[in-house]
Amino acid sequence: MTNTKWKVWILHVVGSIAFLAIPIALAPHPPEQVNYVFSTPTIRDLIANALMLLFFYLHYYFLISKVYFKKLYILYGLIILTAFLLICLLPSLLTGHNPWQPHEMGIRMTQTMQGGMPVRPHDASFLEEIKHHIFLFAVVILFSLLLMIRDRLFQSEKEKYLAEVSVLKAQINPHFLFNTMNGIYAFAIREKASVTASSILKLSGMMRYVVTETGNGFISLEKEISYINDYIELQKMRLDKRVHISYSVIGDLTEQNIAPLILISFIENAFKFGVNPDEDSSINVRIEIQENNLKLTVENNKVKVSLDPFMKSGKGIENTKSRLQLLYPDKHFLLLNEDENHFRVQLSIQLK
Repeated sequence: MTNTKWKVWILHVVGSIAFLAIPIALAPHPPEQVNYVFSTPTIRDLIANALMLLFFYLHYYFLISKVYFKKLYILYGLIILTAFLLICLLPSLLTGHNPWQPHEMGIRMTQTMQGGMPVRPHDASFLEEIKHHIFLFAVVILFSLLLMIRDRLFQSEKEKYLAEVSVLKAQINPHFLFNTMNGIYAFAIREKASVTASSILKLSGMMRYVVTETGNGFISLEKEISYINDYIELQKMRLDKRVHISYSVIGDLTEQNIAPLILISFIENAFKFGVNPDEDSSINVRIEIQENNLKLTVENNKVKVSLDPFMKSGKGIENTKSRLQLLYPDKHFLLLNEDENHFRVQLSIQLK
């Protein structure tokens, strides 16, 4: 563990112990009762606090991200209500008190003015007994929500920072790169190497797109598809006939915008893991636009490949998943299927 993780772990342990110690610290200290720590109200409050602590971690690590942020508000409300009832009722039931029957406080040993008989106070309501549980339960919910929102904001800032760093790395003297590419393109034309010239032109266009266009939040779908077209054409030029590539784009691209480079990772992955010069390889890419919906299907058969360690990280797919969650939180569907011989990607994005 790093020092930061140790500090977080210690903070959680100390905070949990302090929270569980609240009933003991706030328990009344009557002089005639020696074992006040083990009194029924104190034990009841200890059980309630333990349940609230368990609910805090369940709420923080699961319910907020898997239910609340996915806008399943009815399910979220039912779970909160169920947890609230358990925390209010279960401790009393476990300590032998029936919440539906009035609970007498005992006889006050003071004398009345009418004859010296002891006065029995009014029965304490169950709501009075658990009002601090209600307060603590509300605090637990609000505190865990605030922590999660803070963590998400921090993560968003971190991802934004990393994206900015990546853009800066990609923009190392781009004019020099473009001028060099144009120079090589001119040499290829002069030497009548048409395939080489075409390859350089497509690569130059892809580099220009990455450097100049992807800094914007959203770009036209036509430009994104054009980038993919060039990528697949370059792959076709370098691969032999044993690699069967099927690529199609269906639908109207005009007046549609999309987050840049949101599709290419899945296509790159197919060429990375689906191409081997010594085996028959098959890659199918289909992009279909229907009104405001885009559907991407990528299929490839698995082959034996030898990759550099940095190419095996799988960070491209994971980063794209994070971007989809960030940019299209409720407007996309992603399904990754694989078996022993095939890998298939199905992605659907609501563009508007």
